Amino acid sequence: MKELIHQLIDWVYPPRCMACRSLLPLQDTVRRKLWLCDYCENLFIPLEKPGCNICSIPVSSGVEVCSSCYGKTFAFARNTSCFAYEGLVRDMLRDIKFRQRKYVAQGLGRLWATYIKNTLPSNAILVPLPMHTKKRRQRGFDQAQVMAQALSELTGNKLANILERTKNTPPQSGLHPQQRIENIRGAFVIKQKNQHSISEQSIILVDDIYTTGASLNECAKVLMAGGAMQVSTLTLAIALKEKQLDDADNFD
Repeated sequence: MKELIHQLIDWVYPPRCMACRSLLPLQDTVRRKLWLCDYCENLFIPLEKPGCNICSIPVSSGVEVCSSCYGKTFAFARNTSCFAYEGLVRDMLRDIKFRQRKYVAQGLGRLWATYIKNTLPSNAILVPLPMHTKKRRQRGFDQAQVMAQALSELTGNKLANILERTKNTPPQSGLHPQQRIENIRGAFVIKQKNQHSISEQSIILVDDIYTTGASLNECAKVLMAGGAMQVSTLTLAIALKEKQLDDADNFD
């Protein structure tokens, strides 16, 4: 019955590529789950290696830490980003924000999983960076949660929604690095019922975009203080240029 319902929905609303809107073959289950045609999938180019040992932004050969991360202390071990926040990736993420397209977040999460499914430690727990309740109601969903769910389904890693955003902070855009840190300070807590469940656990924080890492670092501090053994971060995209930071920070 469930499959029949899906077939009826596909007949009434034929699945289309989330990028170019072309019709997807009904028999191609891979295309339908990714919401991408063959041509558009090839437009997603993963970041080149090597990358900064902290944020993963591409750096010159022989350079271990980029200038933005150099000399700073982070509570997370390392961030890993799959794509640059530009071109089609930026357009798709903006579709999520301005057009409330949840299926785009699902498709991006599944595409992301195809690149990293064999690289994650099997015992690591995926924890999405939470959106404030007010913003989640306005959008109808939390894109980090949707993407993390897709990652969990395809990688087999456990998903745990153990963080809560208690402060509806102003946008980070336009703020200097130290102001960003102060703006987000104390904005996240571990949910009461989960306070003992992360003890000695390896945690991977999941978010859509890495800009300065302020929000991710604040969450990592909370998790480490709560007893986590190690926290690393995983983001779909990373802003490569200074002018991209405010655009990416406005994404929430």
